[in-house]
Amino acid sequence: MTIIEAALEKTKSLRGNRPGMVGQPATAAQSYSRRPVEPGVLPTTQIQARRVAFDPHVARENRLLLSASVAEDRGTVAAYGMLRTRILHRVRSKGWQTIGITSAAPKDGKSLTAVNLALSLAREANSVVVLLDLDMRNPSVCRTLGITPQNELRDFFELRVETPNDLFMSIGIENLVIAGNATATQHSAELLASSRLEELLQFINSSTTNPLILIDLPPVLSPDDALVVAPRIDAIVLVASEGITPRADLQQAAELLADFPIAGLVLNRSSDASQKYGYGYGYGDGQTPA
Repeated sequence: MTIIEAALEKTKSLRGNRPGMVGQPATAAQSYSRRPVEPGVLPTTQIQARRVAFDPHVARENRLLLSASVAEDRGTVAAYGMLRTRILHRVRSKGWQTIGITSAAPKDGKSLTAVNLALSLAREANSVVVLLDLDMRNPSVCRTLGITPQNELRDFFELRVETPNDLFMSIGIENLVIAGNATATQHSAELLASSRLEELLQFINSSTTNPLILIDLPPVLSPDDALVVAPRIDAIVLVASEGITPRADLQQAAELLADFPIAGLVLNRSSDASQKYGYGYGYGDGQTPA
């Protein structure tokens, strides 16, 4: 049994025993009001995202999939397309809006997964994708993109920025806005536990038609930051890395997340390659590269 299969079996058994099953009406995670979306309404946003310059060479070195037309990326783009389709199916069937992306420990590729998934979802063009970097102990979304925020998310949580609209950036990709950090803080758990997170989510929802909010969370087995946020979002994607993530760590992470809806598991660096795509993939009951 592979590491991912073991984690899946563990996650399924744990979720089957918990009182709040996926698909039941959410409470805390959906406490902020949502703007209803009518069929056929195009995604729009009133968020005034500041256009920032980014270095495509840095993005390329960091393995970001900025274009679906690069020949050598087609296999990975196709795999992310499968991941996107599965995510969107669950989002629409469950009424989810906020998806956290985490891992058991650092170095599993969760931030790269979050950014590439956001890029893939933005290309789908049916939602405004809002990417938030809430891994405040080790922020990497802006670093991965090669951009520098004028105002950091931590500035909002630390009350130095009053208006959430001043946080958001655009790298020129339609339907994608980003808010992140350039500097770390060791007080992230206290900041994330405040009501500022609800205020931020409320602002995004009230300013955007049909938003899909992706949140890069800290690793589960680090200090309790991810567990502070988990009850206040709709679902979680757990990322593992073949050959790097110990089975015991993945099982422990699954146990800690057992009380929350799990959108799926993603396996990075998969050696179980698919002839069709050049990568192994599968979501929720298989293997996915990132």
